[in-house]
Amino acid sequence: MPRMEQAPRLVHCIFDTLTGPMVTFGQEMQSAEITGDTDMSQSGSRSDDEIEIAAVIFDMDGVLTDTAHAHFSAWKETFDTFLKDCGVDEPFTRNDYLKNVDGVPRYDGVRGFLASRDIELPEGDPDDESMETIFGLGNHKNTRFRNWLSENQVPVFDDAADLLEGLKQAGIKVGVFSASRNARRVLESAGLSHMFDATMDGEDARETGLSPKPDPDQLVETAARLGCDTSETAVIEDAILGVQAGAAGRFRLVIGVDRQDDGGRHRHALRADGADLVTRDLRKLLLPGGGGLKTLDRLPLVWERLDEVNERLGVRPLSVFLDYDGTLSPIVDDYRKATIAEETRAAVARLAERYPVAVISGRDLADVRERVGLEHIIYAGSHGFDIAGPGGLEEQPDEAEGFLDPLNDAAEELRDSLSGMRGADVERKTFSIAVHYRRVAERDVEKIEDIIDEIVGRHDKLSKRRGKKVFEIHPRADWDKGSAVEWLLANTRLGGKESLALYLGDDLTDEDVFGVLSDTGLCFAVRGDRRATLADYALEDTDDIRRFVDWLGERKAEER
Repeated sequence: MPRMEQAPRLVHCIFDTLTGPMVTFGQEMQSAEITGDTDMSQSGSRSDDEIEIAAVIFDMDGVLTDTAHAHFSAWKETFDTFLKDCGVDEPFTRNDYLKNVDGVPRYDGVRGFLASRDIELPEGDPDDESMETIFGLGNHKNTRFRNWLSENQVPVFDDAADLLEGLKQAGIKVGVFSASRNARRVLESAGLSHMFDATMDGEDARETGLSPKPDPDQLVETAARLGCDTSETAVIEDAILGVQAGAAGRFRLVIGVDRQDDGGRHRHALRADGADLVTRDLRKLLLPGGGGLKTLDRLPLVWERLDEVNERLGVRPLSVFLDYDGTLSPIVDDYRKATIAEETRAAVARLAERYPVAVISGRDLADVRERVGLEHIIYAGSHGFDIAGPGGLEEQPDEAEGFLDPLNDAAEELRDSLSGMRGADVERKTFSIAVHYRRVAERDVEKIEDIIDEIVGRHDKLSKRRGKKVFEIHPRADWDKGSAVEWLLANTRLGGKESLALYLGDDLTDEDVFGVLSDTGLCFAVRGDRRATLADYALEDTDDIRRFVDWLGERKAEER
C-alpha cells in the first residue's frame, strides 16, 4: 500500500466558501473563448500525436551513475572545513546539496551555496588552491572527488542500465550529458563510455560557451549531435534544474527519476518544474520481454493479453479509478461538449454495484459529478484537489485555499494576453486553469506556450503542465491525481483489505497515478499518441473502455 503518512493532511472544506458561485454543467463556463476556424491544424505542440521518440538523452549523475554519495561527501568535507574556519556552526546538509550544487557546474555550486549563507568571497583564479575563493573551494571539492574516483569503480543503477540496453536494441539513439568536467572519467569507470551516440559534459560546455542548467543549451546541443530535433527527443533527469532545462528546451518528453526517500516531495517538485512523468524505476519505461520503449501505441492491448490480465487480477477484490475526458468521454474540439454515452454510464453503474469506483478528473468537482450522474460513487475533481462521495465525504488539501488568488490573477493575465489568439480558450477551474488550443493554428501554439511560461514564471505558487491539446496551470503543491488515489486508498472503502487498485486514464496527468500504482496496482491507458507511458496495458478508445468496464463487472474471479 502507498505510504500515506507522507501525504498532506486533509481537512473538511466547504466548496462554496472557497470559490463563490459554483460552475456546473449546463451553466456558462468561466472562460475566454476566441473562436477560430475549426479546420485549423491540430498539430504544432510537443505532444504532437504523429511524432515518435527517436532519441533519449540521459543525465549522468543520479540517473545512470550512483555518484551522488561521493559528490555529497566531497562537497560536505570541503564546505564543513570552510565553515568551521569561518566560525559557522551550521554544517553543509543534504538539503544544501540538492538545492544549491546538485546538477550545476562546480563553481556555480560554490556561488549558490555561499549566497544561501550570505557569505561573499572573491572569485580567485582557475588554479587557486586556497579555501578563501570561489575557485579555490571548487578545486578542493574536485580534488576530493577525483581521489575517490581513482580508488573506486563507479556503480551504475541497474534500472538505468536495463533501459539503456533496451533502447539500444530497439534502435533508439541515446545521448548523455552532465555539468561535470569529470563526466568522461566517470563513464569510463562505470564501463558506459561505449554506449552513447553523443556525449556532452562540462568541459564541452565550457569550450563551446554553452550555458548551464536550467538553460537548455547543453541538452539542445546533445540532441543536435544525435541528429534529432527536440520535438522527437526525450530527456531523463533526476535534478530540478535538469527538468527545468528539458521543459525550457520544449523536448518531446521530460522524464523525472525520483530516487529520494522523502515521501514523494521530490516527485512533486520534479513534476512542478517540468517533468511530464516521474518514475522510481526506469525499467517501468520498457515493454516487457524486450522490445524497447513502452509507448501508448505499442502497449499490449488488453484483449490480446486477456489471460495474463485475468491472472494478474486474481481473486482479490478490486477498486476501480476512472478518468473522465478521453476515458469515459471522447475528446472533442469543445471541452464543454464532452459527454458520457448512456451505455458507458450504465456500465460504470453496474461495476459500482460490485466494486467501489471513483472518477478522478481535471474538471471541477461539480462539473464531473453532473456529467457522470451517478450518486453512489466517489468523485475527485480538479486533479484530485476536491473529493466528495457518499456518506457526506467532502475533502480538500488544507493548503488549497492559498492557491485561489494566484490562480485568479493568472487567469486574468492569460485572458488579456491571449485575447487576440484565434481559437485559444482559457478555462478557469477551481484549482487549476486550462488553456485549450485544439482549434489554434499550428503557427500560434508556440506563442501560446511562451505567453503561459512568462505568466506562470511570475507566480511562484503555480506551475505549467501539458496534456492533450491543452496547457494546464496547477498549484505548486505536493498533491496531484496520484496523491488523491493514495489518500482514497488509505481513507475510504476504495482501499479495502487486500484489494487491487485499477486505474484507467489517457493523459499525462494520469501518469501521476500510473507511477504511484506501478508496483501495487494495474494501470490501463487509452491509445492516442506515441509518447512514453508507465501504464501496463492499452485500450483502443472510449468504446473499448466501456467494453472493458463491462467485462470487469461481469468477470467471475473464481472461474478465471
